[in-house]
Parts: sequence; structure tokens; C-alpha cells
Amino acid sequence: MRGRSVGAGRFWGVCLLSALMIGGASAAAAADLVQLKSGEVITSSDLSQYLERRVDLRASSRSKWGVEQVLREMAMGRALVQEGERLGEKRQPGKEGDRFDDVYAMSVFRKLMPPCDPPADATAARKFFDENPQAFRVPPMARLNRVMLPASETVDGMAAMDWMMAQAKLIASGAQPFEAMAKRVEGIYRLEAQGDIGWAVLVDENAILRTLAAAKQGDMVGPVREGDFVYLFFIDDKRDSRQLAWDEVAVSAAARAVNYCRQTATRTLEQDLLAKYGVVMNSAAISGLFEKAQSK
Repeated sequence: MRGRSVGAGRFWGVCLLSALMIGGASAAAAADLVQLKSGEVITSSDLSQYLERRVDLRASSRSKWGVEQVLREMAMGRALVQEGERLGEKRQPGKEGDRFDDVYAMSVFRKLMPPCDPPADATAARKFFDENPQAFRVPPMARLNRVMLPASETVDGMAAMDWMMAQAKLIASGAQPFEAMAKRVEGIYRLEAQGDIGWAVLVDENAILRTLAAAKQGDMVGPVREGDFVYLFFIDDKRDSRQLAWDEVAVSAAARAVNYCRQTATRTLEQDLLAKYGVVMNSAAISGLFEKAQSK
């Protein structure tokens, strides 16, 4: 986007849950977030302790969707541990009491996964292509311009969300281009890129991505609160999902077949184990964590 206003585009709004930084939960106040058929529960205290050692997942704790994904991983880990013990897989000495033993869970996972061999030859690869069109479909993508500010920031005497909403209305009316707002925000918050952030794959994972996937070129999405930040997006360009032709994938078809097999097998194994061990997410309790954080 170069100097373009978005008066002709639609102006989208999305409401998401506010930030949650999980931590410091006492055992007495721990909420039951997940329950298994055996009666075992995963509490907010368990979640806090898990995130203390899984640094790679901490950023996920800033949104409800992210927390649900972490809890799903924890529940899958418990299901794998119980399945491994049922099958007689030995635990490492001293780890028998570790409920969230990621190393053991991964070992069991690998043993339960079916083999995914590549097609034997070009004829088999073409047969796979013809029978599995979903494995050769490109997801929708968008060229995004984005501005973001800490939700606690104050600009021109206004809270970040209110200021961003006012700026979005000016952009939608054609009174100012998106670039002008991006340049202003760049002078306020420099730790993340402002403006053009390139192409993004719009997979159906959370509310923001689903809304961006439904929007069109020239649309704005937001302002939206996600975690500790407020965002506003402008869709500069859009590529719809499309089916690839054989000529485009003939060389990579065998590798795609293996990847598709692994992805499908992983989803099936996860669904089967979570059902077998009766894993149930307590959505209300998870939402309650965020409500408590907002009230502080």
C-alpha cells in the first residue's frame, strides 16, 4: 500500500479477551481447567508451573485461545503418559511421578504413530495427488499492514484502544492514509515492526486470523485487543485459497504425501487419545482466568 486511504473498504471490528499473564496461583485458589475421565484435573497452578519450564509457550498465555492450546498440549501429554503406562512402556528412573513428562510422552507418541512412507514411484505419486486434493491446496494469504501499541499506552491523552479507533475512523473516511498512522505509531513503540509486515498465511486458528480471512483487499480489521496489545490491520492484497495443478507439484508430490500423512495421523491420534481418556476443557474456568486478570 502506498499512500492509499481505505474509505472505499469495509471497516471491521473484533472483540477479543484481554491479556492474561498466568503466574503466582496458589494451590488453594487453583481453578480446575481440564478434567479427565479418571477424575484427574489440570489446574491453573499446573498451568503456571508448566509455563515456568516451557519458556517457548509463555507468549501463548496472553490470550484465551493460546491458553487453550497449551492446555490441550498438557492434556495430550497426560493421555500419552497414561497410554504408555498401559502399554508397559518403562519410565526413566526418578521420573515415575512426573505428570507432565514431555520426553516420555514424545517417546510414546512416536511409537503410536503409523509409518508414513513416500509413494513408491511417479505413478503412485500421481494417484495420491488425484485421490487427496486437500493435500495440494494453498491456504489463503494476505499482505498485511499492521500497527500495534501496548494496551496500557496513552496517546494524545487517550487510551491506546480509543486513540486507535479514532485513527481508524479517519482512515476509513479518507481523511488520512494508513501510512500516516503507522509512522506516528512507529515513533511511540519501536520494539515491533509497524506498517507493512508482509504476507501472512490465514489459517483457521483464532478469531483474528478468521476475521482477516473473511475480509477483502482494502478492508481494515480492528482495532482489536489481544493479550497486552491493541492492533489495527489493513489488507493491502489478498490471495484466495486455490487448488494446485499437477504440473506445479509433480516434483514435490512425494514429500507432500509424507507430510500430509504425518499431519493427518497426528490429528487422528490426538482426537482418539483425548476421547479415550475423556479430556474435557472447562471453558468457563479458562475465561474466568482472564476476567480475574482484567479486574486487577
